[in-house]
Amino acid sequence: MPTEFDDSAHLRDRQARSLRSRAARKRMQQVVGLMLLLVGYVCLAVPAETPSEWLLLRVVGGFVLLFVGFAVAIGPTVTALLGHHD
Repeated sequence: MPTEFDDSAHLRDRQARSLRSRAARKRMQQVVGLMLLLVGYVCLAVPAETPSEWLLLRVVGGFVLLFVGFAVAIGPTVTALLGHHD
């Protein structure tokens, strides 16, 4: 027969696991965002011998990756600063 103490200990354990899982998910989101930023910068590093038909595609793709990477990487930080917690 479970007591009230056992229920509260179980609840605290579940909450602690939930917080750890949420923190790990936020860290992973930041790492993915930073990787997108890195790929965006690599796309923008266009060598001089790049054919002109690929130049616009690489530059536009690089800026899109930079924008998306920034949004993904900064998302957890902004939500933490604004106080919007899950």
